[in-house]
Amino acid sequence: MFLVYINDMPDCVSSTPRLFADDCLLYRVIHSATDATRLQQDLDSLQQWKKTWLMEFNPDKCEVIRITKKRSPIITTYTIHGKNLSTVETAKYLGINISSDLSWNKHIDVITRKANNTLGFLRRNTYSCPPHVKESCYKTLVRPIVENASTVWDPFTQNNIDKLEQVQRRAARYVTGDHRRTSSVTSMLQNLQWASLQQRRHNAKVVMMYRIVYNLIQIPSQPYLFLQPMTRTRGHIQRYLVPHSRLILHQGSFFPSTIRLWNRLDASVVAANSIEDFKSRLQLTVA
Repeated sequence: MFLVYINDMPDCVSSTPRLFADDCLLYRVIHSATDATRLQQDLDSLQQWKKTWLMEFNPDKCEVIRITKKRSPIITTYTIHGKNLSTVETAKYLGINISSDLSWNKHIDVITRKANNTLGFLRRNTYSCPPHVKESCYKTLVRPIVENASTVWDPFTQNNIDKLEQVQRRAARYVTGDHRRTSSVTSMLQNLQWASLQQRRHNAKVVMMYRIVYNLIQIPSQPYLFLQPMTRTRGHIQRYLVPHSRLILHQGSFFPSTIRLWNRLDASVVAANSIEDFKSRLQLTVA
């Protein structure tokens, strides 16, 4: 009923709104002072909308984040109810910590800290349980923390990759009950048959790519992102050109990094006729 109640909110703004449950995000590309003025006008329109529907915004819970690499961005103070909204460097949205420079350092620090705390709680309370119970606890309560929405924030820096893998290495010691410094965690992971978290993130990304390519999800496969090479000297027939990247940050973002992974897949995997078949073939190839 609440979703029906707020469903017309996007109709009163010219900027791009995103609604999820009781969260609302409003964004706009700011090229000039005129764009900033229009964004403020949209905030004013939302205030009129909430009066019509007898709702109330809390300015103290509203934040402004500027995502830019410009040295001299357009700085504007936005208001609700005449109160200036606070500007932040990092904002949490749907469980993801978005930074103004689109670096995922903060997000990975947050989720690894949370995962390690949860793992510590399990170690204290399930130390006498058999390994299969501990493994279920890890896969149910810890691993989802470091994998939620990973297709968005999959890191490309070795430092962040190592931080995430360290969570699973600690989990391997927890499950096997072997905390000796002389023990090989790599051997534990092999015996447990756990793929690396990085490999799991890569699998999740190409699964998302499959959904996009075959229109199984509402993310448009934009032509400029899915250009096929004129000649194919190697690889499968559904290879795509990797978008040009001027910045390392863009090079590690979803489409450039995932297209590289997609192009390296075996032809038999890409030829899967369903998402379930694709996942099955992908797992067999990885194994």
